Amino acid sequence: MTLIVGCAALPALAWLLGARTRRVGWIVGLALVGWLATLILLVAVFPRAGAEAVLGSLLGAALIVAVGHAVEDRRVGGTTPVRGAGLRRFSMASAIGVTGVCAPLVILGLNTDPFIPSADELLPVPAGLVASVDRTDGTSCGSGVCDVSVSVRSGSGQPVGEVQRLVRDHLSARGWRLDDDGRSCRPAGWLLDRRTTCVDVRQNAALVRVTIEGHRAFA
Repeated sequence: MTLIVGCAALPALAWLLGARTRRVGWIVGLALVGWLATLILLVAVFPRAGAEAVLGSLLGAALIVAVGHAVEDRRVGGTTPVRGAGLRRFSMASAIGVTGVCAPLVILGLNTDPFIPSADELLPVPAGLVASVDRTDGTSCGSGVCDVSVSVRSGSGQPVGEVQRLVRDHLSARGWRLDDDGRSCRPAGWLLDRRTTCVDVRQNAALVRVTIEGHRAFA
């Protein structure tokens, strides 16, 4: 996360240091804010697009900065006072660095770390069932995987076997293809996020426990 924040801040810092005109400076600054807001909205609507949004924010911001410099060159000329030449070179180098260095590192780092999955993969449960989330604080992260455990009971005296059937049917309706052992996995993201989300449904004498796992991409 620190790497993502640092890389995302580079284009804005680069523009702040390298801008030469107030008008273009404000326009490009607002464009950077608008681009970031658009990607945040995209992730809110399509949560699985997180990796693509991160990459898009970095590449798009670098492109906006580069276009801003090109527009300024046309408006005030291509020459830069010696005093500001160093800042301008740093600005352009930062934009190039975001494109060529930060973006691959961010995607690699994202896929290397496991993640705490959302209990919303299961919740809310069907009517008549009662669910309680046992772990959500990240202390259940192990080697390459984090998990959230949800206990499901009947609220109307149904046997545990029936509760398990209802839970399985509920997960199947949400796109999970459970095998005979009650387990299923699917990609956590789209093209760039290669991590995996898994669910595992087990029952004991008193309840049904659903474990939701967030696996890193690389073992």
